Amino acid sequence: MMKTIAYFEASHDMPEEVLSAAGFVPRKIFGNVHASNDPADQYLQPFFCPAARSALTEALSLSGQWEGIVIAQGCNATNRHYDVWKRHVKTPFLHWFNTPLKNDEPAVRFMKTELWRLIDAINRHFGIVVTDDMLARANHESNAIKKQLQVFSGLRAKKDIANREYLEILMKTMILPRAEALTEIQAAVDGLKNRGPFPKDKKKVLLTGSDVTYPELMDLFDEAGLRVVRDDLSVGERYFSTLIPETGDPLEALARHYLSTPRPATKLGMRDRIRYLETAVAASGLKAVISQNLKFCEPFAYDAVLVNEALKARGCSVLHAEREYTPQADNQLLNRLAAFTEMVESS
Repeated sequence: MMKTIAYFEASHDMPEEVLSAAGFVPRKIFGNVHASNDPADQYLQPFFCPAARSALTEALSLSGQWEGIVIAQGCNATNRHYDVWKRHVKTPFLHWFNTPLKNDEPAVRFMKTELWRLIDAINRHFGIVVTDDMLARANHESNAIKKQLQVFSGLRAKKDIANREYLEILMKTMILPRAEALTEIQAAVDGLKNRGPFPKDKKKVLLTGSDVTYPELMDLFDEAGLRVVRDDLSVGERYFSTLIPETGDPLEALARHYLSTPRPATKLGMRDRIRYLETAVAASGLKAVISQNLKFCEPFAYDAVLVNEALKARGCSVLHAEREYTPQADNQLLNRLAAFTEMVESS
């Protein structure tokens, strides 16, 4: 049975290909919205980001099953986890991966250094040697998964694919062994061949903002008559929007890949993020955008003003909402979404 190294990131920042190349199953820590955050609240204030507290709770309960934890530099809330986990979470291997805020050439050099530092730490701790060939194979395997996810995602606007179904496939991809993840996605794509067309009673929207890590929120969109067909979330299109170059130095290819994905609010480059969203709207002909941020998720709350104004200038109808971290139905949000559905023209 393959061993697991878990990782936590505030966006798509952790190079899971390094873990895969080393022979481990990379497992993204999502947190569990159905579990109480009381364990994490021993170390963090209750007004701290609920998703970050939930991730810490998961680490406290499951870390004994993992060979180690890697924490990628993300937002101010998640960055504090390294200090907490170093003191309180028993795990054989703990590593801080310091991803750059920018995506220029100096940032590429910085990212390459951090990749080498991670590889060196794994090599020394586990007594292995991760070679360029091993990394190249892991990059190729990752691309195979991303290509299938691109196909799956592209079908959202054509087939009757529930919002929950899309999210659950993505979340499985981020916790399963790579070969199993690829099989799971291929089976999902094959199963869509006989799926009915996009429902006439649903409106197509683009979803942006904080990551969605529990399907109940996606169910709420469906209940309101909305289907998410494009997004820029890290548990979403950020994960598979670009492929890793498979020529030249695999380490540099990996560094450039992670700095070329759509920019989240936790990194510099809001103009790049707006440009990606504008392109997504134009390419898909969408007229509606749902912008949302989790309560206490300040980076996306701050960015929402300028991002949403830019999308409105493109002729989009935009609904912005702050949401709680809960699986319980939010009737107030549901009513707002339903009213928004009535205002949106069919795409």
